[in-house]
Amino acid sequence: MEARINTSWSFCKLLSMRNQAASIFAFGTQSIKDIWHHIRNKDDKVTWHKLFWLPLHVPKYNIITWMAFLDRLPTKDRLIRMGFNIDGICVLCNEEMETRDHLFLHCTVANSVWSSVLNLNGICRGTCSWSARISWAFASWKGKSLLTAIMKLAWTTFTYIIWEERNKRIYQRRSRNVNALLLAIKDSVGIQLKSREINRNDYVNSALCIQWGY
Repeated sequence: MEARINTSWSFCKLLSMRNQAASIFAFGTQSIKDIWHHIRNKDDKVTWHKLFWLPLHVPKYNIITWMAFLDRLPTKDRLIRMGFNIDGICVLCNEEMETRDHLFLHCTVANSVWSSVLNLNGICRGTCSWSARISWAFASWKGKSLLTAIMKLAWTTFTYIIWEERNKRIYQRRSRNVNALLLAIKDSVGIQLKSREINRNDYVNSALCIQWGY
């Protein structure tokens, strides 16, 4: 079968993959898993993947965190570099240019939310650079403790909520204050914790459950 003028892009793409598909099925019937491993690009695992790919993760939160980690989110500074004629000021604080680092680290609103998240876990830590935060997370969030699980979930949820709030303010003219953003993070983390077996006889675990309202 050949593609016609009115053939959709997606179907043309499928037609162009026939030779690749034929080479795969030439080996006999295979499972979806085998096909996936055959066609995917195989690279070495990066050291930071465990920071947000964990059993309790929320896929859409992790995608935003991954994009933020690689500085691929369409923040205003990137859009301006791409030629868009837009206002570059951060819509959360209305103080500085919106960059990845500003939005998630230095913005007064985001910084207040993240400081509140840390306080719930009994952690006091000042504002730092993006690389310093990643290094701290990679060195500190290890093992299978409840605190580690909460920190990983809270970080990905925080990143998603801040990006969501940024978009709501730009496209919907709606906004939430710091307390409302923190509550959204607590609710999301609490939902994920419901699927985890927790030893509440442990003092640290019990205190964390109380702080997170679970």
